Amino acid sequence: MFRFNFLLLLVFGALISLTIATSAPIFCKCTCFKNSTLIQLGPQSSCAQCTHAYCLSQNLPICTSPSKEISDTDVQSTCIQRDSRKDQIIVWGFILGTAGLLGWAGVKRVNEVREGRRNKMRAAAAGTAGSGGGDRGPYIPVRG
Repeated sequence: MFRFNFLLLLVFGALISLTIATSAPIFCKCTCFKNSTLIQLGPQSSCAQCTHAYCLSQNLPICTSPSKEISDTDVQSTCIQRDSRKDQIIVWGFILGTAGLLGWAGVKRVNEVREGRRNKMRAAAAGTAGSGGGDRGPYIPVRG
C-alpha cells in the first residue's frame, strides 16, 4: 500500500512540475485578403510582436497579390494564446476519471450478473442432489 501511495504521489508531482514548467503557446494570426494563417511566436516573444509589419515581413503566400499592392488595410493581425498545459491536464483528467468510473460501474454490473447466475446454479444443484431424481417441477395433485 505504501508503494502505491508513493507512486501516486510521484506521478502527481511530475504532472504539477510539467504544468508549472510550460506556458501556453502564443500565435500571431495574420489575415490577408480574408485568408488567415497562424505563426507560432517564440517562448520569449510577446503579443507586442504581432503587428501588421510582422505579418508582412513573413512573406506569406496568402499576402501576395499580383494585381495590386498590399496596404495596411488588407492585413490584419491578432495575437492568440492557446489553452495552457494546466487546462489540458484538467480536461484530460476529467475525461479519464469519468471513463474510469463508467468502466468500473460496468465491470461491477457484469460481476453482479455472474454472481447471480452462480447462485442460481448452486441452488439448482443443491435442490436436485437430495431428491435422487431430476427436477420434477412443482407438485400438482391429480384428482380422479
